[in-house]
Amino acid sequence: MEELTAQYKLNKKIKDDQFNEDLIARYTLSLQVSKDLFRICITDSVKNRCLLLEDYQLQNIRTPDQLLEQLSLLYEDHALLQAGFWKDVRLAIKNTCFSLIPFSLFEKQYLKDYLHINCHFSDDNNDEVYYYRQNRLDAVNIFSADKKIIEWFNLRYPSKKVKIVHHTSPLIEGVLLSGTNKQDLSVVINVENQYMTILVKRSKNLEYCNSFNYISPEDFVYFTMFVMDQLQINPEMVPVTIFGEITPDSTLYKKLYKYIKNISFGDKPSSLHFGYNFDEVFDHKFFDLYTMHLCE
Repeated sequence: MEELTAQYKLNKKIKDDQFNEDLIARYTLSLQVSKDLFRICITDSVKNRCLLLEDYQLQNIRTPDQLLEQLSLLYEDHALLQAGFWKDVRLAIKNTCFSLIPFSLFEKQYLKDYLHINCHFSDDNNDEVYYYRQNRLDAVNIFSADKKIIEWFNLRYPSKKVKIVHHTSPLIEGVLLSGTNKQDLSVVINVENQYMTILVKRSKNLEYCNSFNYISPEDFVYFTMFVMDQLQINPEMVPVTIFGEITPDSTLYKKLYKYIKNISFGDKPSSLHFGYNFDEVFDHKFFDLYTMHLCE
């Protein structure tokens, strides 16, 4: 049998001085996964403090089986992840296949129908439909995930019920809680490699949320301007806040700034405390990972 080689790279690791393995029973373990990345965040539920961050880049992953092979290798070398006595374990699936449905209209037997509203979903693959009731929004987030991946994580933590959410759920919770902009109407963009999520917030309510795959900076600008045009949002007046994998010197930012001047980079969530170790990370990065503790 051919020996597997690691196809992942640790991009960033930060460990707070207050992290204590003897206190894991009060810690929440939050995980994010896609075919491109795997991220870990550990928070202290007593002190509301972020204690650990790890960001891994996955390479050459084309199938769920290949993803599971790499996760297995990573777990073999990671004693902390193998611990089973966490207070809570949460897993966020990062993809663009989700739908938000008002809770008053939600009926569980129509999960697949709801998902078809916003994305293509086929019964021919191993995907299943999951859902999460948003805490700060009168809505249900319905999304797809590969069944084998969900089962794999459940087997890793047999003594815990792993809470499965879509990556937009903590993003929404964090944006609604944080008051990203003091103005009544604001736009939030969360950026990942080749996909973006756009939210429109009015006061404390969410008016819009959708994800788009982009290839070029021109695509990135197009989807942003398309959403603002469809919702009749004036790009000269309405503030735009950016989170995620984007920097002030990036082509994405420079292209977008040509059309929207009122742009700012987001901050770390106010719902968590961060030690000085986290100062080395841009405040606008990992927002939807940090806020996973909000998904009760």
